Amino acid sequence: MEERLEANEIEKKSPSLWGILWSPSEHFARIKEKPKIWGPLLMIILVFSIGMIIVTTNTESGNEGLPEELAPFLVIGSIIAGVIVPIVTAFIGTLVYLLIARLARSNVSFRQLFSMNVYLLILTALGMIVNGIGMVITGSSTTTFTSLTTLIPADGALKAVFDNIEVFSIWSVILSAIGLQKVASFSKELAWGVSIGFYMLSIFFSMIGWA
Repeated sequence: MEERLEANEIEKKSPSLWGILWSPSEHFARIKEKPKIWGPLLMIILVFSIGMIIVTTNTESGNEGLPEELAPFLVIGSIIAGVIVPIVTAFIGTLVYLLIARLARSNVSFRQLFSMNVYLLILTALGMIVNGIGMVITGSSTTTFTSLTTLIPADGALKAVFDNIEVFSIWSVILSAIGLQKVASFSKELAWGVSIGFYMLSIFFSMIGWA
């Protein structure tokens, strides 16, 4: 009887987007038991869209030389991107993690990994909002207020590296490693290796873009 009550208690507890930030182990465990997608995804899309609008309308490419009558289309484009980007990002990340999980003989499901990736996107969305607000306050077109570039200005490939040494990106690496351990049952070494490996790849591709 006690075991049934315990199981029912676990089922009643749903993961929280904000809980992921402060109690990641607990909420990733909840994601494994109860992988929610649509509610969190809609919230992520909303925050992403707001962030995209703020950033796009405050960058030089977004507000210079654009006829006033076309401004609404810039906002619409930002909203469309705010819908598409989170879904595609979570989907591709899930496919890659699922492949690694199968190689590691983990029985984690696509739904569990997709839910985990959706929740992790809260960091990217918040980073966009924070940097967008920074743009509005300072009147600058830079989008890297939370990166090392703010403290150490650089150009070219080095700027790409400094741009990626960023508060929300590093936070995401840490939470990804915890999530892979809790949701996919990866070993500590594999989880951190995968998380840091993808982070290094993102830096590498950013450097190529500046080359």
